[in-house]
Amino acid sequence: MVKSGKRKFVKKEKAKVHLKVAHKTLLPKGQNVTDTNFKVRKIVLHGQLKERGDHEILSKGNLNIKELLSRLNHHNMWQRQSGLEGLIDLVASYPPQTMAVHLSSFLEAASRLTLDGEADIRQLAVKLLSSILTAVEEKQIAPSFEIVIRYLACAMSHINSAVRETSLNVLDVLITKHPKLTAVHCQTVVLPGFLDLISSKLSDTTSRKLTVQIIEHTTTSVWRLKVLNSLRSLLSAIVKNTSLGSENSSDLNRTVNWKDSCRLHVPLYNSISLKTGPLDFNIFQKAEKNSSTTEIQNYTASLMPLLIDTFIEVAPSKRENKNSSEISLQTASILKCILDIILLLWKIFQNSDNPSEMMAWFSINYGPKICQTFISNGFPYITLNSGGRTSDKVKKHKTDTDVVLDLFGDSMVQSDTKCSKQNIDLCLVYFLLSKYKILPVSVKVISLYINNSLNSYKSIDHQSFVVLMHCLETVSDNNDLIKSKDSFDLNSVIEKLVIIHNEMVTNDGRHRHEKTKLVFNYLCSIASKTHLKIAEEVEEFGSWLTLLPEFMCQRKVPYHLVKALSNVARYNLPEFSKSLYMLKPALLDNVDIVADNKADKINGQTLLKDMMYTQLDWEKEIGLVN
Repeated sequence: MVKSGKRKFVKKEKAKVHLKVAHKTLLPKGQNVTDTNFKVRKIVLHGQLKERGDHEILSKGNLNIKELLSRLNHHNMWQRQSGLEGLIDLVASYPPQTMAVHLSSFLEAASRLTLDGEADIRQLAVKLLSSILTAVEEKQIAPSFEIVIRYLACAMSHINSAVRETSLNVLDVLITKHPKLTAVHCQTVVLPGFLDLISSKLSDTTSRKLTVQIIEHTTTSVWRLKVLNSLRSLLSAIVKNTSLGSENSSDLNRTVNWKDSCRLHVPLYNSISLKTGPLDFNIFQKAEKNSSTTEIQNYTASLMPLLIDTFIEVAPSKRENKNSSEISLQTASILKCILDIILLLWKIFQNSDNPSEMMAWFSINYGPKICQTFISNGFPYITLNSGGRTSDKVKKHKTDTDVVLDLFGDSMVQSDTKCSKQNIDLCLVYFLLSKYKILPVSVKVISLYINNSLNSYKSIDHQSFVVLMHCLETVSDNNDLIKSKDSFDLNSVIEKLVIIHNEMVTNDGRHRHEKTKLVFNYLCSIASKTHLKIAEEVEEFGSWLTLLPEFMCQRKVPYHLVKALSNVARYNLPEFSKSLYMLKPALLDNVDIVADNKADKINGQTLLKDMMYTQLDWEKEIGLVN
């Protein structure tokens, strides 16, 4: 077998064609030299030899705008990244007027790349978007702003959870840079997307249920906190935009200054009507939505059960302490967002076409459930010690506490361990709802907390103190809470406020501090509500009214003080009027009104004169003057 195989191989080799090597003669002597001559031809790359103009806009990498934009469409991640970095450099280096032609392209590219699959690209796209919105004015952004909103809506409903998380960062940038445009464009497009971020629709019904989000390094409760915080920011921008529009439409007072030597020309036209109106291509659709309140009701009806269920999942199941409930920092943050959203919805109801109907509908449908969930089972709340931030050397990923501190700041851990903001907001929600619905929680529970808060008013931050005074204003306007058997003890609160104001005045005689102003203005407003008969029932308040005109005896009196006292003088309260009669000569000659502008100073002098005329009428009434 082996020999036959070898024989076949030999036969196959012989059958091949063999090439014979030709034996040439060697080169003659002198010609056996290597020729070193060679030809050269230039390699020309036309793309690198483009001439740049003297005024052409170029990045640090010597690329123009067109080349940078083309890189954003490249399949390679590093090309897209270099394109974004180049555009960020251009926006920071050149004035916005030079790039006005490409503004729409910039916004479209940045918004589109927020949907990119790479986290670094999305982060640079958000940074580019923030740079553009910072550099360019609102009127230039407005025509292309709809592009950004449409991409934002796509990002919120994206299948990739990381892209959905980036959409919240984009929305925060929009609200921070241009809140008015964001409030106008996001109401119909973005607001419904928040519901899909934390819930899903039940089949064949309009109701929803909370969903569990599977996101890397983030728990479901932290994800809901981020969503609720962004929703709160958007609703706040909508409320501010709505209130700003109402103020502009109602403020028709004009101040006209003139000289006696010149002819007087008084412009009687309304300057607001001469402003250019924005283009709106959905006039009939928006007019139909604004004329009815069904859209607001439907959105609130979908949102409120989700807010209540979100808190129930993180709230403590049992109250270990009779006086308060301990909750984690994360739970306190969720409670803060939920209460802010409820109060913002209430302001939206107030600015709607039928405010009374909307507030009554909300109170009847959700008042008992709110009281049962937030007040009956845990009020008041205190925060557990979280231990602060985790060191960067120790942690691999952000903890829940770190996320909360990134959203709300370190002050939430340092100064609000008693949850003052959340508890006072709950009191305000209770008072607002009780005007339209009898609630299952006794008002004495709320009254007790209000009194305890006034006892420790120095430890309450300014924002919480403003809400506390708003609570008292709401109570004083609700006779059912004051006059009923299970009533709010307003007299004891007024007595404490008089003591607090006297303490404040010792260090702040001119009422410069905000807390002093708030207490003073509230007490003056109580004096104007004569039907409550506080001066007759609370002795300290009557004494305070007697000493009230002495604040006008200072050499310099703030305008807000004159304004408040003139309002009190209109009601001819005996305690106030008698004291004012004794100090009248000193007031007419020595008062110098301090105001922020000339118009307020003139108005203050007018109010002072009106106060004296009112005082003269009182003197005639009791027979002191003929």
